[in-house]
Amino acid sequence: MIASVRAAWFADRKRPAVWTVTLTWTALALVFGIGVPYLVHLTLAGDPEQADAAASLLDGVLPGQLVTTGIGLFPLFGGAIVVILGALVVGNEYRWGTLNLIFTQRPRRWQVTAGHAVALCVLTLLLAVLTFAALAAVTTVIALVEGRALSLPSPGRLAAAVAAAWLICTAHAALGFLLAIAFRSTATAIAVGLVWTLVLENAVSGLALVLSPLTAVRNLLLAPSSGALAGALGARSQFDGGTPGVLESGNAALPVAVLLGYVLVTFGLGIWLTARRDVG
Repeated sequence: MIASVRAAWFADRKRPAVWTVTLTWTALALVFGIGVPYLVHLTLAGDPEQADAAASLLDGVLPGQLVTTGIGLFPLFGGAIVVILGALVVGNEYRWGTLNLIFTQRPRRWQVTAGHAVALCVLTLLLAVLTFAALAAVTTVIALVEGRALSLPSPGRLAAAVAAAWLICTAHAALGFLLAIAFRSTATAIAVGLVWTLVLENAVSGLALVLSPLTAVRNLLLAPSSGALAGALGARSQFDGGTPGVLESGNAALPVAVLLGYVLVTFGLGIWLTARRDVG
């Protein structure tokens, strides 16, 4: 099993597409999480009538708001990107036909697939840590330029945000992982995963606002659960002028349980499906 994990990690870290997706997401997080609000702040700062709005935007891109600013980016934008990452890790194996060769060697099918799942979890952890590290660096620079105090969140709160981001990323990546195995295709897995998370789940979430019976269904969906977890950590709800995808929530227990369920079920189904059917 350890050899399968090492082999999967070696393959993943050598794929340019994996690091392209990771760096693309980090850049997008900096642009939309920090860059755009700060540019709007600079635009409004010279208008006395917009002083309050400008001050609010500046506060949001300072180190003290690192947790709420960072975690709010993951439910909608980060989740969609990581679905692509999960599909790439396994889908390319079908595209290149390498599984046929690997499965004729010593490792069993479930070990090979489980190795990819573990390596994918490591990738999502690195993505979450890299995102918060980049956000911390840029917000620190802005604080120094603006002459503000460098008041970072407490280590415990920051660790909780990174763990929540890791869970959100892993749940979305596991969906891409399962879809790539189910369809034996990277492109199809990405298309279905994005339609599911960005269109269908958000449609159900919107309908739940007017159709109360759908509320229970919404609470069990991937994207709304990610948004509720971000809201529980203090991110402003999308209905209160916050980041799209974030939902108001006072309790993290249910979204954490749902996301953990997605991780276990989707990885488990992917491993089972690989072991039970033909490769071709």
